[in-house]
Amino acid sequence: MQSMVLTLIGKDKPGLVDAIAKCIIDAEGNWLKSSFCQLSGQFAGFIEVMLPQEKHNELIHACHQLADLHITLIPTDTFESSLDSKAVILVTGNDRRGIVSDITSTLKSFDINIVEMTTQCESAPNWGSPLFTAKVVVSVSPQMDLDKVKLAIEDITDDLMVEIEKS
Repeated sequence: MQSMVLTLIGKDKPGLVDAIAKCIIDAEGNWLKSSFCQLSGQFAGFIEVMLPQEKHNELIHACHQLADLHITLIPTDTFESSLDSKAVILVTGNDRRGIVSDITSTLKSFDINIVEMTTQCESAPNWGSPLFTAKVVVSVSPQMDLDKVKLAIEDITDDLMVEIEKS
């Protein structure tokens, strides 16, 4: 058995996730973890599966039979450092071009690995411009000074509010 990550993108339609689940079951795979979203009518997702190595091609072939879906299946290294811990960074502020790049560059300057990131822009009543929000899950060493990280992100612009929760 080997852990694999299945990535997929294509036109969204009802029953797509069910069809993928059936492909995984037919290839004797076990669905471990997943994340999906719809962006502008396109379905995008990641699924971590565990399946016998001799069934990899069967799963790829079955998934490719699903119409209008681009798929890759990549073996994973399941090793995760037990020395690192996770933190959740919540950022809110006026939206502007380059805000994601500024946040990610700041995290990179601290050598912080982004594990998961969700962003969105919404119209905010009484705010005057679109409101940007981000939830960034990061992997950090136990010695990381998260107060310095918070201050560095807040220093990007004077309208950013940042909260960091260590988990």
